[in-house]
Amino acid sequence: MYIPESIKSYLSDKPFTLDTKGKSGAVIMMFHDFVLKIEDVSEEVKREEEMKAWLLGKLYVPSTIISIEENGKVYRLMERIRGKDLSSPYFLETPSLLLDLCAKAFESLSSVDISGCPSHRSLDICLKEAEERVEKNLVDVEDTDPSTFGNGGFSSPEKLLEWLINNKPEEERSFIHGDFCLPNIILSEKGEIGFIDLGRSGMGDRCNDMALLSRSLKSNFSGHYNGGIQYSGYREEMLYKRLGIKKDEEKIRYYLLLDELF
Repeated sequence: MYIPESIKSYLSDKPFTLDTKGKSGAVIMMFHDFVLKIEDVSEEVKREEEMKAWLLGKLYVPSTIISIEENGKVYRLMERIRGKDLSSPYFLETPSLLLDLCAKAFESLSSVDISGCPSHRSLDICLKEAEERVEKNLVDVEDTDPSTFGNGGFSSPEKLLEWLINNKPEEERSFIHGDFCLPNIILSEKGEIGFIDLGRSGMGDRCNDMALLSRSLKSNFSGHYNGGIQYSGYREEMLYKRLGIKKDEEKIRYYLLLDELF
């Protein structure tokens, strides 16, 4: 695998593992102290670097050591937040602790002062990005909830986009992660909450984060087995009770449907 020489000098043939949890298509090499992320150049990739710089001192995010763009690829070497992400079996087997950490992460995001935030994640902007993805045929309908498309659902991504445009809910602005799922939240070895994959972060509606976190919890619990038995110690209402927030069914559904186009 090609790696620019200026980045190789930091690695010195150190051992690594590949992180295959994400669906972005990026190559993620996990070293003891570093993470090397290799991905196609895009606006989201550029936004992530901008947001990480803005968030330093506001949230625990990994600092970039060196970033190089070559031949349509971005090679970004970052510090590694040492610890466990919240999709780890240890947390899935202790739902009360996991929900406490999720709540702490959510509250940390909500507490960020959005004054001067360089990234705007309003529905108008997100829908414009979704429209571009639909026009370029980038929506993978096979990687969506079975109820979204087909029998009983929308006939196509175009029809879903049309519905989203015509049914926009009112927005309440705060700072959001934008891809707020368990693998992107890390409990460090020092007990700090860290955040990664911040390319969709910025000023938006916190319902977006709540929707994706709720879905991530359900997905991770449904696929987790302990001793050969599917673990079922989580119920969705537990999240909203822990957050002290009443679930807005319609807005949650809206943001989940919006995410199907990304």
